[in-house]
Amino acid sequence: MKAEFQVLRARPKIQVVLDRDSVCAGDDCESHRKTVEVYSFVDPEAFVRAISSGYLPSVAGVGHSWICEFNGVKMAEIRNSDVKVLVGETPFSDKNRAHFIYLSARF
Repeated sequence: MKAEFQVLRARPKIQVVLDRDSVCAGDDCESHRKTVEVYSFVDPEAFVRAISSGYLPSVAGVGHSWICEFNGVKMAEIRNSDVKVLVGETPFSDKNRAHFIYLSARF
C-alpha cells in the first residue's frame, strides 16, 4: 500500500478541530473554528490536503501562503495548490488540532 494511503489502524478516521488566521478585517467577524472527521493519513502531504481542502479561503493576489501547524508542530506550507512538507510523519495525538497561519504577500 502506498504511504499516502496508509491510515492509523486503531483510528482510521479521526476528529480534528480546525482553526485559521483571518485574512482581512472583515474576516474577523466570525469564528473560523470547525470540527471535521477525516482519514488519519500517515503521509503528511495527504493529510494536509485532506484537512485544508474546502476550508482555507481563496485569497486574491500572489505571494501569500499558509503554514499548517498540527498539534503544535509546523507540518507544511501551502502555497496555491502546492504543499511543501516540513515533517516526516503526521504527529497524531488523542485530541487533534490544526491551526493555519496566514502569511501575507511581501513585496
